[in-house]
Amino acid sequence: MSPNYKIVLEYDGTHFCGWELQHNRRTVRGELEQALQKIFGERPKIYVASRTDSGVHALNQLASFKVTKSMDVNELRNALNGNLPHDIYIKSVEQVDADFNARYAPKRKVYLYRLLPGRSPLRRLYVWEYYKMGFDFYKVRDAATVFVGRYNFRNFAYKDEGICEIYRVEVTHVGDEIHFEIEGNRFLYKMVRMMVGSLVWVNEGKLTVDDIKNMLANKTAKKGFTAPPQGLYLKEVIS
Repeated sequence: MSPNYKIVLEYDGTHFCGWELQHNRRTVRGELEQALQKIFGERPKIYVASRTDSGVHALNQLASFKVTKSMDVNELRNALNGNLPHDIYIKSVEQVDADFNARYAPKRKVYLYRLLPGRSPLRRLYVWEYYKMGFDFYKVRDAATVFVGRYNFRNFAYKDEGICEIYRVEVTHVGDEIHFEIEGNRFLYKMVRMMVGSLVWVNEGKLTVDDIKNMLANKTAKKGFTAPPQGLYLKEVIS
């Protein structure tokens, strides 16, 4: 039986065109498959918990793959890190049951979005530099609670639609940054970025809390604003 491996990885999404394979584009999955090709002499299909977009980062991404040869998990972790570029790091490797699939394993996911009400050349690739106007922290924090619950988030997604349950949306001060932490059972394409962008529009007076309630109830065709990708991190996958 082909051994099945689960990996947890961290990556800087700045110079990747997302997770999924794209022709003549640098992707996280592409780099992983190349590394596995060097180690095992085969290119297995890799399953992942969250297919992150271009420019989006991951602190604890979950992936799995099957190969025809077995290897000690510590040796495999070291071999992967030795064959991967500096912007991907394998944090752990575990051999799991044959039926484990990282795509279907998550019960919950936690995303982090970092917003800086100002500018920072050293952080510009890892936060949203928001300096066009002031930021009313308490107004945004109170508005964020509206998202908690079970809704069809089609007005907060790029193309698709579907029922998602959001368990918590926390808005906190961390140093000079504003952090949005969002936990839910599933997320649609660009959903987290549109949730954050819509809260920023509340700050700017372009949306009200009632507008967001109507968007969640699908009483309007209005769409949320999409925050830029560099502030978004897949923080945790709970399986």
